[in-house]
Amino acid sequence: MTEIQLTKISKTMAGRPLFEIDKLTATMGDHIGIVGRNGSGKSTLAHILTGDDQDYSGQLIVDESVVYVPQIAPTANQSGGQAMLTRIRQALGQRPSILILDEPSSNLDETHQIWLIKQLRQYRGLLLLISHDRQLLNAVTTQTWAVEQQRVTAYPGNYQHYQEIKDQQLVTQEAAYHRQNQHQRNLLAAQQARHEKAQRIRKGNSHMSAGERANSKSTREATAAKIERTAKRMVERGQRELTAAKPFTQSGFKLVATDFPRFTGKVVVAARDVTLREYGKTLLKKTSFQIKPQSRVALVGPNGSGKTTLLRAILAGQTTGLTLAPAAKVGVFNQDMTMLDDAITVWETVRRGSHLPDQTLRNVMGALGLPARFYPQMVAELSGGELVKLQLVRILVGDYNVLMLDEPTNYLDVDALDALADYLQHYPGTVIFVSHDEPFREAVATMTLQLKDQQLTDPTQVVTEVNSAASDLPLLQFKYDQLMADPMAKTADIQALRQQIDALK
Repeated sequence: MTEIQLTKISKTMAGRPLFEIDKLTATMGDHIGIVGRNGSGKSTLAHILTGDDQDYSGQLIVDESVVYVPQIAPTANQSGGQAMLTRIRQALGQRPSILILDEPSSNLDETHQIWLIKQLRQYRGLLLLISHDRQLLNAVTTQTWAVEQQRVTAYPGNYQHYQEIKDQQLVTQEAAYHRQNQHQRNLLAAQQARHEKAQRIRKGNSHMSAGERANSKSTREATAAKIERTAKRMVERGQRELTAAKPFTQSGFKLVATDFPRFTGKVVVAARDVTLREYGKTLLKKTSFQIKPQSRVALVGPNGSGKTTLLRAILAGQTTGLTLAPAAKVGVFNQDMTMLDDAITVWETVRRGSHLPDQTLRNVMGALGLPARFYPQMVAELSGGELVKLQLVRILVGDYNVLMLDEPTNYLDVDALDALADYLQHYPGTVIFVSHDEPFREAVATMTLQLKDQQLTDPTQVVTEVNSAASDLPLLQFKYDQLMADPMAKTADIQALRQQIDALK
């Protein structure tokens, strides 16, 4: 039977402990989700299992060959999603006994995410799935290996079950920590009470004569000293009994509009009858839309539909009919790590490009998984996920009032995803982003623009009451006439209704 065994594994990186494994076992049919914060060692563990990394101590047994699909970057003629699909199909076509996938759902649109879930559910071998995608993990995995606090620990069940266990552990830890603190306060109060009692004994009774006071001084001092020693030992014993650590809580951050460049104008991006082509393919045809200040706009659509191309076109300003407001100061995140200077530290990278206060920068970095221990590290020393976080932080806190974020959720751990969503919800500027992470989009977006059939429309605004029956043509025509007469009507809504009418004629 196919099996993986890891016993007493210890891995160090750049001179510091990365993780330890006491004992882990995986067998044929197991579908294991590997989770943890970026830089915790998930991909390193995969490289150990494939045999590419042999710089560790301990015993590893892998009795079958391993097929590993690493994180995939976009290529010259393929999007990131298309490149990942190609590699996954190739891997599954080999029918491997052991399959390791590293962030396979990153860049995949909704249709291909559903396809991936179906394929992995049907896979009968030993699957190890490194992912931050909660939907994928919950749908596919039966066990969870968590890389946290420099240890790899196995939990039964999928990610949701793992999270329920962790939440209960946190509740238990918080209760124990509060009980422990209350006990310490009680001990200190008891010590103070005994100290006061000892002081009263030292003073003696006010009714004592001078002779009685002198004759009892040594006895009173000995009694008082004994009381104080007993109280001190009681507190020291309580300190030695401390077992509950303080639960980790993430520091919040507050964004102030005046910390960012002021935007003047009523429209950030305007498109009128825009046609967009790339590699000879028409992506948009006579499309019109507007993006208003302080909106958070999600661009959605199938892989290869033109989402990234549209972002580039908005920024370039060379497409007829597509205009970016002059007051827009745009920060662009596209996972291009070559924009980072390897020769400076993490803190220098963030500090150089921002006017935000130091404490705000620290809070944002900490929330996204770059706490104080990263500040002095050189950029060249960071893992792939940590580089993504650094590039993202650099853009988020930069001197911008418009953010264009192309797949900012890729390769981020769950904690960082939640922190990013919270940041963007409070960001005082405009956000235009691409993400296939549906829960993230729902948490952040105030508007959605969908690329479909060479058009860009807001699916929440398209008329949905009509059906395809020819008898509805008079009603559709009436609504069309109403929209044409309405000065506030959106061009995209008129075009969508016109298409429905034409389809029924």
